[in-house]
Amino acid sequence: MMKRQEGLFNFEFIALNAITFFTYCNIAVFFQFHHYLETLPIPSEWNGFLIASFSFAALVVRPIVSPFITSRNSKRWMFISCCLLVGSLTLYDFSTDFWSMTITRLIHGATYVVMGTAVISRIVAIIPKDRSSQAFGLLSVVSLLPYALVPPLLQPLSDYFGGFNGALNISALVMLINLPIMALLKDPEGAVSQKEDHFSVREIVSNLRDPQIGSLLLINMVVWTCFTTIFFFIKGFGDRIDIPNPGWFLTISTVTEMAVRVLAGNFFDRVNKKLLLQLSLLWLAVSYFLMGIVTGPTTFYALGLLLGLGWGVVLPVINGFLFDVSEPRFRALNANLAAEMFQAGFTLGPFLGGMILISYGYIPLFLVSGLVSLLGLPLTLRSTKGSEPIGH
Repeated sequence: MMKRQEGLFNFEFIALNAITFFTYCNIAVFFQFHHYLETLPIPSEWNGFLIASFSFAALVVRPIVSPFITSRNSKRWMFISCCLLVGSLTLYDFSTDFWSMTITRLIHGATYVVMGTAVISRIVAIIPKDRSSQAFGLLSVVSLLPYALVPPLLQPLSDYFGGFNGALNISALVMLINLPIMALLKDPEGAVSQKEDHFSVREIVSNLRDPQIGSLLLINMVVWTCFTTIFFFIKGFGDRIDIPNPGWFLTISTVTEMAVRVLAGNFFDRVNKKLLLQLSLLWLAVSYFLMGIVTGPTTFYALGLLLGLGWGVVLPVINGFLFDVSEPRFRALNANLAAEMFQAGFTLGPFLGGMILISYGYIPLFLVSGLVSLLGLPLTLRSTKGSEPIGH
């Protein structure tokens, strides 16, 4: 194991959060990707597939690399994947048809997931057990900040730099900021045995057979699947009901999420996580159902606030809960598996959501999202150990 620095707010934690921020900036820039695809000579029925292919690549690659990327070799993999990410962003300049765009999306998704896996493996090793929800809450705040900052800026950036590809090139330059930050990370001390360096298939299967681990991972996938129906399709819905600059919906929801996690992050570690998880899933389901009554800017932005509150609670609680119930040696692996569920949601959500949207429209899409959110409730019944507050 890495030698853990005392406390949560040390240089390593701050540096890794900075790397996370700049990495997510190049994901948030794809807020208008659905709109951009419509400008290319690609049949619109493939748009959902092309959006989802990024996450599909990550879905396939993460379980392959997760057992082998550890806190000890993560710095090297962060550096390699950062360079590859910069290169993959420039490929969009040359991707104008279905096959070239598919290949670019797959390459981009694969390189992104290596970066994410390396960062998670490093950061989990330095989180104190009694600060798990707070740590994951703060990490998610940093991950969300680009979604608040980038969407409203994307159109002005695209206009100034000659289109969406120009904005992507700027995003590639932003990624280069990560390299000097990575150089400042210290190399782990001490030797490492082969057993510590990766897990056997038997160990991984044994970990996944724990009903609490499996349930929390599935709940994570449910939450992210429903989230994508908002992230990728809210602009089209806002345009349909004549909302000026629908990107502000995500800004409101994201700022709300960040506020909840900053103000209540430590509180999440002192309450019953199981009950809080159930309440937040119910809150999200109702919020999705209410999207059906949106008719103007007031209700549109109000729903952004409500969804932001739900997302602000549910995600750090799931990740903190998963950290608490995991054996110490499996914490980094399970954190990466939770990220795998994130990618699964970003694969299923736009792919299935795109089909629902084309066939039935926006309101049925949001109603289905609410129903899917409710599927997480029975899964919480399998989670028992670790649901009590720390110290109880």
